[in-house]
Amino acid sequence: MVTALPTALIFNHVQNICCDLPKQSPRWWVLATMAPMSDRLLQLNDRGPDVAEAQSLLNRDGAILDPDGVFGNDTVQAVRELQGVANLPNMPINGVIDTAVWQFLRGLPEPSADIPTRAVAFIGREEVGSRRLYDSHCARPAWPGGGSGVTIGVGYDLGYQTGLEEDWAGLLSPDQLSALRPWLGIRGSSAAAGLAQLAHVTVAWRGAWTAFIRRSLPEKIVATRQAFPGCDRLPKLCMGVLVSLVYNRGAALADPANLPGERQEMRDIRDAVAVGSLKDIPAALRSMKRLWPEGSGLRDRREREALLFEEGLQPVTGDRVNNSTM
Repeated sequence: MVTALPTALIFNHVQNICCDLPKQSPRWWVLATMAPMSDRLLQLNDRGPDVAEAQSLLNRDGAILDPDGVFGNDTVQAVRELQGVANLPNMPINGVIDTAVWQFLRGLPEPSADIPTRAVAFIGREEVGSRRLYDSHCARPAWPGGGSGVTIGVGYDLGYQTGLEEDWAGLLSPDQLSALRPWLGIRGSSAAAGLAQLAHVTVAWRGAWTAFIRRSLPEKIVATRQAFPGCDRLPKLCMGVLVSLVYNRGAALADPANLPGERQEMRDIRDAVAVGSLKDIPAALRSMKRLWPEGSGLRDRREREALLFEEGLQPVTGDRVNNSTM
């Protein structure tokens, strides 16, 4: 006689297997579909595909979490922030995902109609690190160096912007806008002098996220389409990777006069998109590492972009769940 195992025991076993596998593994997605995506109460230290689902939904609200299926402190903080913003009587601020939180999460709109939330959150993390790092290191104006200008929010570079008032309307105070305005168009070492004068300016994350999805991201999506014609035919997650690339490097395809070959891989990606040779794009992303020294965060970013692009190329079959659409 075969004794049936309790459903909860089977579910927990599947969760443990899922979280021990890399998300790129096809087995992760197959096993994830075995787990019932019900409104299970989730809290600190829980693991599993439903945690990854909740993290992906939290990213619609700007949590910029890595949907790794592990309910850690960053996820707790994201839930608490969501509960505070929702301000509903049936939703205490406790960092726990219950039925009320699940319902609220599923009602959140996607931050972009063009690329999946997974890609939007990826770009946000690449720009500011995490929510915690944003509050501690990025909430005040910064100068990234090189030819950059004073930068605020999620990579909003004043050195290359002209629409400050429109882009940040209702998000920054008149005094903050007045302090930032003189630094429009100022780039390079001249912009570094602005940091001391702008030390009193703090950009709250909610405003930074809103400006990102309302202004900066749509502009970069347009620029990506112009740089890589036909990229809308790519899987959405792959399209998001190219937006990340343009967000960081710009959309220019021509080499600077003093740096021959500096934009070669950008042209290679354009050509690969044109002929549908998508498997060549991760190699082009990795080839860009030559432009930065060992240990540079930009080398690491190119590798993460290449990995995410490769994930986006994986076929979706049957009932497999694919976070690239979330």
